[in-house]
Amino acid sequence: MQTLGRRERNKAEKRDRIVSAASRLFAQHGFAATTTQQVAADADVADGTLFRYAPTKVELLLMVTNERLAPLLDAGRQAAEARRPAEVVAAILDLVGPLAALADAEPDTVGPYLREVMFGTAGPHRTEALTLFDDLVHTIADLLRPHVAVGDLPPGLDLPEAARWVFSTLSSEVLRAVVGRGAPDTAASLQAHIRVLLRGLGVRLEGGQRP
Repeated sequence: MQTLGRRERNKAEKRDRIVSAASRLFAQHGFAATTTQQVAADADVADGTLFRYAPTKVELLLMVTNERLAPLLDAGRQAAEARRPAEVVAAILDLVGPLAALADAEPDTVGPYLREVMFGTAGPHRTEALTLFDDLVHTIADLLRPHVAVGDLPPGLDLPEAARWVFSTLSSEVLRAVVGRGAPDTAASLQAHIRVLLRGLGVRLEGGQRP
């Protein structure tokens, strides 16, 4: 394994300090109330150094939340893939559950994050976020594949697009919960949405049972 040189180690350490400081400040005060100057001071780096890692405050939010979400989503994916095929509803909930849980805990961070991922402008850390979500969509497609005949899907909808439709609906429901427009129990609401979505796609489990 290649050993990092001193310069690379210093860069990695500064990035780690920035991520740690921003995570802590966003959790305490929310994204809107936190300034990049506060993050730089807490991370013990110059303002210009911070902007070399994230050129805007929005990109900082995306960088930090991506780093926090990635291991949580990976754990959810492993849990989903360990389930039996008949547990497709629970498996999809495993995938989106970590995002919903973080949104419940830190709505003032995850709400802006989701809006930027869905509707924001192009940037390197937004691209990373879209890749994280694309990976979830691919996993949803893999979970649906044993239960969906392509010919049974609604006209104009293939399996990858159906999986994207499922994820888009669920992530929008998480965003609704963040802004106080969702159901009191987000997990129960997501589970109900998954069942309705899968029935709309014609999903059939073993023995023809519906989700």
